[in-house]
Amino acid sequence: MSEALERFEAEWLPRLNTGARTSFHHGLTPPDAGLHSAVADTFVSELGFTPIGFNWELLDAHGDADSPRSAVGELTKAIANDISNPSKEWLGSTAASRCAQDLLAAFDRTSLTVVSNRYDGLWNPISRTSVEWGFVCFDDRQIALILIAEQGTEQG
Repeated sequence: MSEALERFEAEWLPRLNTGARTSFHHGLTPPDAGLHSAVADTFVSELGFTPIGFNWELLDAHGDADSPRSAVGELTKAIANDISNPSKEWLGSTAASRCAQDLLAAFDRTSLTVVSNRYDGLWNPISRTSVEWGFVCFDDRQIALILIAEQGTEQG
């Protein structure tokens, strides 16, 4: 498995789990899975989560944090503040930005694709939680799911 993804998991997952129920899964990118939504669906299905088809929101893997649909911006937004109460800080914007950048840096920039199950505050659930935010990141070789949910809610 990827040393960079294992390092991300070791460094960030304990900290992420202090403010939300966060799961992180990674593996090899399914070969010839097709469109970004099919790749994401194949991976989350193998993990026991619900596929959502074309409801995966394709994010800009290379855009600045302030750009519309920026992967680093959306990841940062997802973990900077509490998922249940966005007016309450969780990691804060500086640490959240570093976490997001560390995750994206684990992938080959030339083939990186990032999708999310949220769009404009609405989401298409892949787990059995009341509030969640999921991201699937993948390149030609590896894939990862980071799923953030309210603490104390069921996943999977």
